[in-house]
Amino acid sequence: MLTKVWKSCYASVCRLSFVNERGIVIDALTGFKVDKSLVTSEQAFYIPKAKKVEICFVDEDANTVTASMRVDYAEFVNDLRIGFSNNHSDYAVFNLDFAEFKDIPSLSLCERRHLPIGEQVAMLSYSCGGKNLSIKNALISSAFANADGVRYIQIDGLTSCGNSGSPVIDPATMAVIAIVARRTTPAAKAYQQLQEIIASNLEVLKGIEGSIKLGDIDPVQVLVANQNQLKLLVNNIYRYAPMGASQAVMLDQIISYFNEKSIENKYNQIVIEKVGVKFM
Repeated sequence: MLTKVWKSCYASVCRLSFVNERGIVIDALTGFKVDKSLVTSEQAFYIPKAKKVEICFVDEDANTVTASMRVDYAEFVNDLRIGFSNNHSDYAVFNLDFAEFKDIPSLSLCERRHLPIGEQVAMLSYSCGGKNLSIKNALISSAFANADGVRYIQIDGLTSCGNSGSPVIDPATMAVIAIVARRTTPAAKAYQQLQEIIASNLEVLKGIEGSIKLGDIDPVQVLVANQNQLKLLVNNIYRYAPMGASQAVMLDQIISYFNEKSIENKYNQIVIEKVGVKFM
């Protein structure tokens, strides 16, 4: 099963690496091509320290780069954004209509609204900031809707940092049925809260640094070092510890978006053809 999914879908899935001003990759997501667009996690909008974003597709060996492009992060989120910004629906759509990606195949989106619990699915994703694409087996273990009415499926399968935005594939049709939204899980939210607490603690400590001395030792500096060590530990746990149950947002809104886009394109084509006939 997984071999067929891999051969059918690997070429359409990309890695998004977000690079800071020093050239260091500070975050990563997975995305995939649909028509001439890139679909990924809404988290792509919330990486303030990013200066560049690299979009990269690989070959069947999971490593050899087949197409890539690096753009300014500001251009990516402002100029290439074509849908789903700040909609709290856990996915976003960007323009991917570039010569570099014209030969990249598109994945299809499943129109089914009801997905049976217990159904086997597959995920294609980049994990832990790695450059190799991987495939994972999972099953639909539950379903729910959040306070905004956005519908999710719960998937029983390991996910890790970098998996947000991954397509969840129906092996029977090779179509995308949902998009991994790992960063909306309780564990991810707890990680974010802890990061905010550490940042607040460091801000307070910097304000009193040097005001207390115990011999030649500044105890505040010791506390600052302790908080930085805790921050590093938290980051590493979040980056490398997999989750056994994750969430994947269903395609209700995104299906509507692409259907409307398809209708719009067909209308424009009809207009062009009519204009062509008129002027002949």
